[in-house]
Amino acid sequence: MEYIKIRNWDKWQTYRADRGQPPWIKIHRCIMRDPEWVSLSDAERGQLIAMWLLAADHDGVIPASPILLQKLCFMSTEPDINKFTDLRFIEDGWRRSGVGAASERQPNVAPKAETEKNRIEYSEEFLNFYAVYPLKKSKLAAYKSWTKLKPDHDTCILAVKNQITEKLELRRAGKFCPEWKHPSVWLNKGCWEDETNTEPEITYESVEQ
Repeated sequence: MEYIKIRNWDKWQTYRADRGQPPWIKIHRCIMRDPEWVSLSDAERGQLIAMWLLAADHDGVIPASPILLQKLCFMSTEPDINKFTDLRFIEDGWRRSGVGAASERQPNVAPKAETEKNRIEYSEEFLNFYAVYPLKKSKLAAYKSWTKLKPDHDTCILAVKNQITEKLELRRAGKFCPEWKHPSVWLNKGCWEDETNTEPEITYESVEQ
């Protein structure tokens, strides 16, 4: 059986390894300002939380089968795994076979994408930027651009969030929406300057019905 991993599980969920399965999960209030969360329907948000609860058994790892997820999470319909992946709630391209039974808490399984992180000492500010940026390509090239340009951390993250909101609004309006540049290109072109330094606002009109 194949398994997939909840994105940023280690960042948002922290537990003591010697205490077995956690009795709870964390849902951070900042998710209410996340455009991807806002774009989900009420039912899809419930499915996502149910998958998070299931993921607590395996340090963020869940079955890749929508049918099995529906049964294990007591859902009325199968979850759209592709949509959750596109919206960056599930790690893109991470697949693993043979994860242990749900009754046993497993150690962290390092996906291939994280082995590079272990070899290279990425700065915390860059990792925060890369976690927010939607297109996960050429991480090392992006880090080289980051260290060369030394952009302001908060300004870059705010600009990315503003651009995510803008692109979602364009798609909903049926207008042309340019694809995301590779993060290194985005940095080299100084695209953080394309946005004003204003907290992105999410109105009721921007929420999908």
